[in-house]
Amino acid sequence: MSLIKLLAIDLGASSGRVMQAIYDGRSLQLSEVHRFKNEPVNLNDGLYWNLLHLFGEIKQGIKKASKDSIPIRSISVDTWGVDYAYLDQNGDLLYQPHCYRDNRMGRYEESFYNAISKKELFQKTGVQPATINTVLQIYSDLQEKPQLKNIVQRVLFIPDLINYLLSGVLSNEYTIASTSGLLDIFTQDFSEEVFERLDIPRKWFTTPTKNGAVLRQLSPRITQQLKVDSFDVIAGAGHDTAAAVLAIPYEHEKGTVFISCGTWSLVGTESDEPVVTDEAFASGLTNEGCFDGKYRLLQNTTGMWIIQELQRDWRLQGEEVGFGEMVTLAEEVTDNQTWIHPNDPVFASPGEMETKIKEWCKVSGQRVPQTKGQIVRVVLESLALTYLETITQLEQLTKHEMTTVQMVGGGIQNKLLCQLTADFTGRTVITGPIEASALGNILSQMLTLGVISSRKEAQDIIKASEPVTRYESRVIENLEEIRLNFNKVKRGIQSC
Repeated sequence: MSLIKLLAIDLGASSGRVMQAIYDGRSLQLSEVHRFKNEPVNLNDGLYWNLLHLFGEIKQGIKKASKDSIPIRSISVDTWGVDYAYLDQNGDLLYQPHCYRDNRMGRYEESFYNAISKKELFQKTGVQPATINTVLQIYSDLQEKPQLKNIVQRVLFIPDLINYLLSGVLSNEYTIASTSGLLDIFTQDFSEEVFERLDIPRKWFTTPTKNGAVLRQLSPRITQQLKVDSFDVIAGAGHDTAAAVLAIPYEHEKGTVFISCGTWSLVGTESDEPVVTDEAFASGLTNEGCFDGKYRLLQNTTGMWIIQELQRDWRLQGEEVGFGEMVTLAEEVTDNQTWIHPNDPVFASPGEMETKIKEWCKVSGQRVPQTKGQIVRVVLESLALTYLETITQLEQLTKHEMTTVQMVGGGIQNKLLCQLTADFTGRTVITGPIEASALGNILSQMLTLGVISSRKEAQDIIKASEPVTRYESRVIENLEEIRLNFNKVKRGIQSC
C-alpha cells in the first residue's frame, strides 16, 4: 500500500505539539513536527487560555507537515478535559476560554451543591464532583454573567473549538464531553435533568459524536493561507486520556490497570458498564468515556505536576536540575520514611512547591526532607503508594484481581517511578508508548476512516511500532507498615 500521513494535534496544559504519523500498512512512524508553549494568561478577572495563539501555532505545524511529497490524509485534536468556549449566534468566539485552574468556582460551590448534591451529580453523570468540572465552571459563569443566556449560541469543548476553527463544523465529541459532568452516564447524551436543575441552556450543546466522525475538509481559507492541499478534519478521541487508552498495547485487558502518566496520573481500568455505586462515590472514582463507547473507571491523581513544579522552583532560584538528575539524586536515598498526599489541594496550585512539601511533612509529624534527592524521593514514593491505593479500590469495586499495570505517557521516562510503582503495588509494570495520546489520536483517525477496523488491529500496530519495558516488583519487607503509615499521615493531616 502507499504511505498514509496523518496529523495529531496534541495539546497539554503546559505545551502543545503537532505530530505526524506515517503508516506503511503495518506500523506507525511518529515524529514531532512542531512544538509550542501553552501557558494560561492571568487577566484582571481570571485565568484564561490563549486559544488564538495556540491556533496560530497549530497552523504553523500544518504548514511544516506539508513540505514533503506524502499528502496529508487527515487531522484530529486531543486535549485536557473540562475546559470550553462560548460562541455567539454568528459563530464568533465571545472571549478566550477560562483555564480550569481559575479560582472563580470557589465562590459558587455552596449554591451549586444546594441545587444538586455531590452524590446526585455522581449518580446521574458518573463524574466525581470537582471544582474544575465543566458543569461547575458554567454554573459559575452564569452567576457572574447572566447575560450569557441571551448571547451564547453554542458551547464547544477545547478539541471541538479547534475542530471548528479548522473545518467550520460545530460538534461536541463524546470522550471530551464525558469529562464535563453534563452527560447522562447511561444514555451518553447530555442530561436534561442536570441542565434543568442548574438552569443551564440545553440548546448550547448537541448530541455528542461517537466512534469518530469526519467533519469536513480543512477550511478553504486555511488551505489558501498556508498553500496546502485540503484534507479531512476528524472528531476523533478528543480527550487526551481517552486517546492514550486507545494506544495501550494490552497483553491482557482483563485484570489490567492502566496509568496514563503525565502532569496528571489517570489510574483506572476499562469497563463495559459505568460504576456509580456508593462505594465508587466514596472512593473518589470517576467514569469517563472511551472512544469505542466503553467506560474508563478511574481516579484522577496528581502526577508529574509536583516534580515539574519543583524543577521550576529550583530554576527560579538559579539552579537548573534536569529530570534525569532528579531521578539520580532520588535513587541515592534508601532510607525514606516520609510521604505526602499528592492529591491534597495544597499541591494543586503552582509555586513554592518545595516549601509546601516541607510544611506538609512538618504538620503531619514526619521527618522533613532536606536535600533535593530526599524531596524527590518523597514525591515519587507517595505517587506509587497512591497508585496502590487506587488499584486496591478498583479491585474491590470490580471484583477482579488486577495483576498487571500498563503505564503510558511522558511520565514513564522516569524509570524510578516505574520501578517504585512495581515495587509498592507488587505487580508487573509494562511501560509504553511514551507518546500514547498522540498515537491514540492517530489510531482514532484510522478507525474513523476505515483504514483499520478494530481495536485489536490498533493494538497490533502499536506493538509493531513502539518498544515496551517490563518492571518486575522487588520485595519490600515492611510494605504493609509503610502502607499503614502512609494512610495514617494522610488521614492525620486531613483532620487538622
